[in-house]
Amino acid sequence: MSVSSTALSLQRARTRNSRKPLRLVGAGLTALAVASASTIGINSSAVAAPAKGSASQSAAGVNQSLDALAKLFARAMADQTMRQNIHAAVAKRFDGDTEALYTSIAGTSDVRSRLAAAYSHGRAAQYSDAVGAVDRLAGSIPRFQVAVPAHFDSWDPASYTPLVAYMPAGVEDTTLKTVTAYDAAGKAHTLDAQVAPARPVVVLGLNERTDNSGKLLNTEAVSTSRDAMTTGQLALATTSYQVRMVKVHLIHDNEPWTKGSAEISLRAQGCGLSYTDIDWSSLNDDEDIWVGTRELGTATCGVIFSWWEDDGNTWDFTLSYGSVSLGVHMDDGDDLIGDIKLDLSTFEGGTNKMTPWSDLEQWTD
Repeated sequence: MSVSSTALSLQRARTRNSRKPLRLVGAGLTALAVASASTIGINSSAVAAPAKGSASQSAAGVNQSLDALAKLFARAMADQTMRQNIHAAVAKRFDGDTEALYTSIAGTSDVRSRLAAAYSHGRAAQYSDAVGAVDRLAGSIPRFQVAVPAHFDSWDPASYTPLVAYMPAGVEDTTLKTVTAYDAAGKAHTLDAQVAPARPVVVLGLNERTDNSGKLLNTEAVSTSRDAMTTGQLALATTSYQVRMVKVHLIHDNEPWTKGSAEISLRAQGCGLSYTDIDWSSLNDDEDIWVGTRELGTATCGVIFSWWEDDGNTWDFTLSYGSVSLGVHMDDGDDLIGDIKLDLSTFEGGTNKMTPWSDLEQWTD
């Protein structure tokens, strides 16, 4: 059965028992970036909100700031009110995970003053100087966050003082062996970076779900255009099929406990189809399963599927399949889960094809 292109949106909305090919001429493909951001400039004398466009700080500089702040947070966590402030902020799960941006905590509580008191401990520092030092440290870290990635729901801030660790920037997170954590007395502890501890730990680091301004990254983007199609493609683009994701099984999430839940991401690209989604909310940990009906769009040729775990860092690497650029900018430390190109006939209807990788399985029709 053929329909005009103006009726395509109505056809997508209907429940399909057996799909017939649709007529679609002139659909095309444009490269689409999940996110792009310029790294916030950082140096030891930066103010709390570094100027946009300033030079990027090295990972080593960020890690020095994280280490210094972890010590301050650990000392301040001896105070019950500090613990309760952190607990309340993290419990909001503003981005879906048990974490909070430091800017939101510092602006609505006395966290800054308690960190300043921790900074002044053993120093002859005026309060204003101590607050300024804390602000410079925090302001030197893009997307600075405070998280409790493991056992948050069992943490009673009134009775338990957790260690404070930091997740270093610029490292391969899946092979990192250890992370450093501090207690309220300033003693350093070495924790396994891949195996979650038995009790809650506060972890400082860089948020993976926001840009440098603190805005949540777009969760879904669908784009079509005829501009990228060649003359030959236009001539052949007479039959199209709807592409749906119906089930996903996450076998291994490629994310250490220190970074919380995984940011599982999909790019699907084919003639007339350009789909990106970083919001698979039920795919957070090993062995999670997503089941549903998600329309990815309509294609007139084979479709490339590419899954990865998005580390959300500097976006300096472009995802590609063979010689085909998928137009997604991501960090080169992100972990590619798998990619494949499925023939157009896969989506003719009723196939419910399962495609496996070592870390993930997907079902499409």
